[in-house]
Amino acid sequence: MKRNLFYAQLRKDASDGFRSAIERDGESFRNQLESKGVLTFSLFIIGCHAGVYLELLDNEYEWDWPDAYRIWLEEWPGEGEARLSVPMIDIFHDGVPADPASWRGASDVEKRIGSFAKLKPDMAASYIFYHYQKQEETPDSFNKTYIIGAHGPLLFSYYELPSSLSESKRKGVLSTNNSPKDWHAVMQPHFVPWGDAADGQEYWQPAAFIYGF
Repeated sequence: MKRNLFYAQLRKDASDGFRSAIERDGESFRNQLESKGVLTFSLFIIGCHAGVYLELLDNEYEWDWPDAYRIWLEEWPGEGEARLSVPMIDIFHDGVPADPASWRGASDVEKRIGSFAKLKPDMAASYIFYHYQKQEETPDSFNKTYIIGAHGPLLFSYYELPSSLSESKRKGVLSTNNSPKDWHAVMQPHFVPWGDAADGQEYWQPAAFIYGF
């Protein structure tokens, strides 16, 4: 079992058509995903940016949007052929699932939250360093579903409420205790602020939840 974040970009003026297609295809789209071993799927959109969170049974399966969505999505070159989405680099994850049963159990998801941030390119190494350090010094410490991915300078985070912790806490690879106590103050210089953002959303801006199961 693995967890993945994917990034897709909507073409100009394609948002309404794309959302309508997702709503129209909801049941058949879910059946197609589940047939490939997708356990959980969440889609978020803000402007032209689309973020996807997946939990997969098959560690080798590389998900991508079906060809039917090409008219709404930009393409990226891939190793084999053009892709409609790109896997995001794992920057931080609080929890690591062992198997589906122990990961979720009988708990229900009340809310799925996805947010985007813009990272200053010259601060990327610092951002990754701090997050890896925190991930391995204090694993499974606040919400096991929290995960951050990167595509270039764009960051996408996902987590679920209510917050939950892993039953069997894993041991991190670091035995140090150097993560800064004033975490938010240390993180703030890493971000490019969003223009015209609401108070408290200057750096991490919530995206609209479009579809999920």
